[in-house]
Amino acid sequence: MLAAVFGILLQASSAFAESESYAMEISYDDKLVYCSVGPVGLSDNAILALNQGTPVALVWEIKIEEVRDYWVNKSVGEVLIARQAIPDLISKSLIIADAKNGISRRVNNIDEAIAFLSELRHFPIIDRSLLSPDAVYNIEVNFHIQEGQFKESWWSDVTRFGTTAAEEELTIP
Repeated sequence: MLAAVFGILLQASSAFAESESYAMEISYDDKLVYCSVGPVGLSDNAILALNQGTPVALVWEIKIEEVRDYWVNKSVGEVLIARQAIPDLISKSLIIADAKNGISRRVNNIDEAIAFLSELRHFPIIDRSLLSPDAVYNIEVNFHIQEGQFKESWWSDVTRFGTTAAEEELTIP
């Protein structure tokens, strides 16, 4: 039994490239806070899976916490973004989609699909009205890769093994 659990953990971690920190940029305007991060490295196994016709999903999890000195940090928000690339072996193209809202498009190049999966650019993460002026916020971005058709289920939070891509502090005047 223990060997089976260890095997699952080993398999879950094999989809990731070497653990490293990625550049993250936080920006804001009058109404929203935005996050840009990546590209994160996909492993050879994930790219091979795409080339062989297996769908690959990358799930981004962004946590926003207010930093408090004498108490645990206060959670302000969490954003979950699920993107997937689904190979179409007949047309030799890929369908890239946001798994949460269903918006998709077809691309002919695997590099374009990998770029879609592996980076966020100017993605809105929280409404500024939810943030207090001059408070310090910690923004942490995690991701995990899932091979096969993406399905969100009740056990996803328990079995989600992720890699921290970046962490940044934000203070809004």
